[in-house]
Amino acid sequence: MVSSSYEKLREKLPSKQVIDVVEKSSNGQGVIAADVAATAGVSLSQARKDLTALASLSQGDIAVSNDGELIYTFPDDINAVLASRSSKYQAQELFRKAWPRLFWVIRVSFGLTLVASLVAIFSAILFIQTSSSSSDDDRDDRGGFGGRRGGGGGGGFGGFGYFWGPSPLDFFYYRPYGSYGYYSQSATNRADPDDMGFFESVFSYIFGDGNPNQGMEEKRLQLAADMIRSNNGAVTAEQLAPFCDDAPAPPVETSTGWESSSSYVDENFVLPIVTQLSGEPVVTENGNIVYTFPDLQLSTSSTSSNDGLQTRIDKKEEVSQIVLKKAGLRSDATAAEIKQLLNYNRIDTRGAFDRDDLIEILWDKMPPLRDEEIPDDPTMLVEREYKFSVASDFNRVLAAGLGVVNLGGALYLGNLLGQYAAYGVQLPGYFGIIQAGFPLLLAYAVLYNLIPLGRSFWVKAQNEQIQKRNKLKSDWKAALANALLTGKIGEKIEEAKKKSIQMKQLGGKDDIVFDTRETIEDLGKKKSQDELDEFDKAFQ
Repeated sequence: MVSSSYEKLREKLPSKQVIDVVEKSSNGQGVIAADVAATAGVSLSQARKDLTALASLSQGDIAVSNDGELIYTFPDDINAVLASRSSKYQAQELFRKAWPRLFWVIRVSFGLTLVASLVAIFSAILFIQTSSSSSDDDRDDRGGFGGRRGGGGGGGFGGFGYFWGPSPLDFFYYRPYGSYGYYSQSATNRADPDDMGFFESVFSYIFGDGNPNQGMEEKRLQLAADMIRSNNGAVTAEQLAPFCDDAPAPPVETSTGWESSSSYVDENFVLPIVTQLSGEPVVTENGNIVYTFPDLQLSTSSTSSNDGLQTRIDKKEEVSQIVLKKAGLRSDATAAEIKQLLNYNRIDTRGAFDRDDLIEILWDKMPPLRDEEIPDDPTMLVEREYKFSVASDFNRVLAAGLGVVNLGGALYLGNLLGQYAAYGVQLPGYFGIIQAGFPLLLAYAVLYNLIPLGRSFWVKAQNEQIQKRNKLKSDWKAALANALLTGKIGEKIEEAKKKSIQMKQLGGKDDIVFDTRETIEDLGKKKSQDELDEFDKAFQ
């Protein structure tokens, strides 16, 4: 029973995000759940569970600090260790590597299916029309449709041989998976749409190209954790609002200051983040609520609490340089130069206090940039809008046009087959199979056109919601950036600063009270030494 439970625990694999963080952090020093949760973008409870499972699978070391925090130490090559100890992990990694190629085959198969449908439909139409023409000319001598079966069949195939032409692979060039990284998770590594062959473009036209915001929940927690740590573990609901989809509208600037129609009494919108990061609501002396995150204010000496934040700051500078370049300014343009350009174009710069504020105004006013030109703002939780298809314009038009042709051909073929069915005539050989499978051909032709049509309305509705959420987050960021030190929000932010919790570094020898690497003998020696130390202190 014990062995069975142990094996079940061993096969409970941790999440990929946690494994990746541990692999990057493995340098002989320990990691704790708070650092892993903040870096991987997972909840603290999931980080603890995954680290425990990972320690079990890899036989890593677990130490306990004076604060009761578990400090995990893992082998350097964690992936190799997992692969050698877990058959489930091996299978998972094998599937993860094979899936992109398999998915490429699936995508291409939809293009091949379209071509096969066109071939079947129009070869049958050609055969029937050729047969009907011959029947009208030779009905008395050849005995009707049945008498010309052999010759008609050959003529039909011969005619279609000309219609088919070369292989479709000669017409529509595509590259096998791996040569251009189309399936890469990184948006910057995605291929130019022109590199997508026609066969893949058919799948893209019908079903789209997946969710452009995969990993959004992980990014939400990453950014929230960075913000919380940069504010010493104590924040208000308003400071968390830019990371919440259901936040109320922020205050607006008026002639008398910042005003809002909401009193912000209902702060349920922050509960998901507060719960996942083990936050604690605290009521201040003035009756306001601030949220403290003591567990996030623990870190190991090997992990800087600001590493993730600094990386995002570096990326933000990259965004700024792109905006300046597009505006015709140097990447190191001063605030005065940026303001001069804005004033020259009669763009209001009131409310801009520094260079970053001026760059944001410039970004808002300049013509939109292409998606591939704009990296994600590293300090913002920005959702990407859905694209109907990332295939090239030519391939999309071709896929749509052939879909319409296929539907028209199916409807016309259905009319012809209906006439033959009225007389109980069965087409011979290959064309008999097409006749029997015609309902499937018709269903495919109808769905081929209906699915993209319905999806276009769905994409439009989704993008409208994404635009609203992005604007809400952007408005909150702008409101907070104006340092609302007056009014209710400013009062709450000041009270949160008084509840700040300093970051505590763990991992030193004096912090450890138990380590799984210690034997019973080691613990006995340590206990004896502690007793001697206490005895010495008593007589000093």
